[in-house]
Amino acid sequence: MASILVVDDDPTIHLIAAELLRASDHAMVEAADGVEGIRLFKALPVDLVVLDMLMPNRDGLETLLEMKALKPQVPILAISSGGRVSPASYLKAAMTLGADASLEKPLRLDSFRVTVERLLASPPALRQAG
Repeated sequence: MASILVVDDDPTIHLIAAELLRASDHAMVEAADGVEGIRLFKALPVDLVVLDMLMPNRDGLETLLEMKALKPQVPILAISSGGRVSPASYLKAAMTLGADASLEKPLRLDSFRVTVERLLASPPALRQAG
């Protein structure tokens, strides 16, 4: 059983993650923004982070950089709907800055599940595949 930190200001993403985790016996911790996400990331043992790129208080790219500096071995799945630019722009930047995988919103439960399980199962050297 893995512990997954979901950092996103969109309650729908928390619901999708909860549905996936209920089916796979993983534990989920939720954060509504990057500030809360960093606090929980430092305080709790986490096996995977699902991180939105556009959030209030602290954006996903800044949060990603700090998380990778603190615990580089923890895989991060970057997600984005894009905002003012295409989701691909944010996700490409996230991959460049160390995200281990990326998905565009709206998330599809099947691709989300496959990506989460791949990240949890893969050794760090084999993760970087968007």
